Amino acid sequence: MARRVLVVEDSPTQAERVRLLLEADGYAVELARDGREGFTRVKSAPPDLIISDVVMPEMDGYAFCSAVKSAEATRRIPFVLFTERKTAADIITGLEAGADNFIPKASEDDYLLARVRSIFEHLEHRGKGDFDMEFILSVGGRKITINADKHQIVELLFATFDELQQVNGQLEEARRILEAYARDLEREVADRRQAEESARLASTEADRANRAKSEFLSRMSHELRTPLNAILGFAQLLQMEVQTPEQRESVAHILKAGRHLMDLIDEVLDIARIEAGRLHLSPEPVPVADLLRETLDLMRPLAAQRAIRLETGALPGEDGHVRADRQRLKQVLLNLLSNAIKYNRDAGRVTLTCAQAPGDRLHIRVTDTGPGIPAALMARLFTPFDRLGAEQQGVEGTGLGLVLSKRLVEAMGGAMGCESALGEGSTFWVELPLAAAPAERLKELPPEVLAAAPAPGPAATVLYIEDNLSNLRLVERVLAHRPGIRVLPAMQGRLGLDLAREHRPALIFLDLQLPDLPGYEVLRHLQGDPRTREIPVLVISADASPGQIQRTLAAGARAYLTKPLDVRGLLAAVDEHLTPPAGGRGA
Repeated sequence: MARRVLVVEDSPTQAERVRLLLEADGYAVELARDGREGFTRVKSAPPDLIISDVVMPEMDGYAFCSAVKSAEATRRIPFVLFTERKTAADIITGLEAGADNFIPKASEDDYLLARVRSIFEHLEHRGKGDFDMEFILSVGGRKITINADKHQIVELLFATFDELQQVNGQLEEARRILEAYARDLEREVADRRQAEESARLASTEADRANRAKSEFLSRMSHELRTPLNAILGFAQLLQMEVQTPEQRESVAHILKAGRHLMDLIDEVLDIARIEAGRLHLSPEPVPVADLLRETLDLMRPLAAQRAIRLETGALPGEDGHVRADRQRLKQVLLNLLSNAIKYNRDAGRVTLTCAQAPGDRLHIRVTDTGPGIPAALMARLFTPFDRLGAEQQGVEGTGLGLVLSKRLVEAMGGAMGCESALGEGSTFWVELPLAAAPAERLKELPPEVLAAAPAPGPAATVLYIEDNLSNLRLVERVLAHRPGIRVLPAMQGRLGLDLAREHRPALIFLDLQLPDLPGYEVLRHLQGDPRTREIPVLVISADASPGQIQRTLAAGARAYLTKPLDVRGLLAAVDEHLTPPAGGRGA
């Protein structure tokens, strides 16, 4: 006897399409125009299968489905929603109403017929009950097939998680590649010590490895970040759509894992750039006390969560400077302080101290009151991805922070190490070369340098966009020897742009390493704004590489001055490029 299918559809065209298709396959088809009529037919003569539209007059598909599934006599009849609705929220609404399956209206005839056959095949082999469902969802221009039963979260979350697992696999492959490169470099060092010929061969191999790493960095940065961008983006969209606590928890796991992977990718690529010699550093005199206070302030909320005290010993005076890249040194200190808090005991203590070390170096120590590190594990402390068992204690981390910090310190001409006593705590230390405060260099200059001819024209304003307070003070003291010049400071790029538009200075000094906006972006905005386009911009940077200088001048800078500043050159640049204010500019 032919299987009986009830098709409930208010569109005559769609209803006729489905009727002809199913009857041609041997099914007996009945039609109803809306849910109310369909429910009447179901009560009088229950069919073997119900296929129902969602949007209908009188009674929509959700209400119709709920009515069928609420009645004892009809609740086990398979119910399929025939719909154009494709969002996760629509699927969840259908599942809550009791729907057993979904078929998109836009699906091909063969697909629709295959789904109907699959349902009846399920009935023959497993009896009535929960059905596996299949639904094609369009996300970001791609079609994703969702498979689930009523008791599962929408499979879209798992499709996203599958992509996350693929990124995990890519990251694992990246780790193996980096370890292989590290082994290659160790062999090259050993070869160079053997003989001149071995050194030549090792050098050739090193060049090849560096070229491979450069290609690898470009490729992996794109290949890893692109899928992560999609994963994190779609997961955030899902977070706005899901409704149940279980669904929100699942999406939160995806976002947490994705952000962890993004941090791990950044650290892996930074280490690879150091090894390939592609990490750009801007070493300059950095005021230590200011930087230490800044990093401690950033760490106080994290320490407060576990009632951990942050203490400091004697800090260097305002003239105490080290030669380093300010942003990278801040990154190292934040990593050490963060670790001292994470691996500490509740209500413990973290102490930051400084002292001058032999060889004109500054010794910075971060001491915690945690459990300490066993002596047997100390040799593995700076090994990539080796967390010394901390992952088993539930402490978050990547196993790369200390490795990256040590290599950054060494790249800045310093050293880093650790001392630990089991049961008492650990001390991580950093040593960096001391540097004279920029303003101290003025004392070494002959008087005639600062007594050079004053800048021409009436009073003028010079805007200096620089986050290093010592460099700012140096330029202020130098320009104090040019009567009529007022220095307007800005320690952030966006503030510098606002001041440039408001005051329209006669000259702008610009650092390339700024905390909120790269100097290149500031220069681009200045050049693109008619209000500031004609103002001369002189770049002051610690990066003295020819390529950097050429790119900056090509972008519109009038001159490029390198740190440490040559006072004669600075004054000559001011005398050359400082023009009298025009139309109110520079007042």
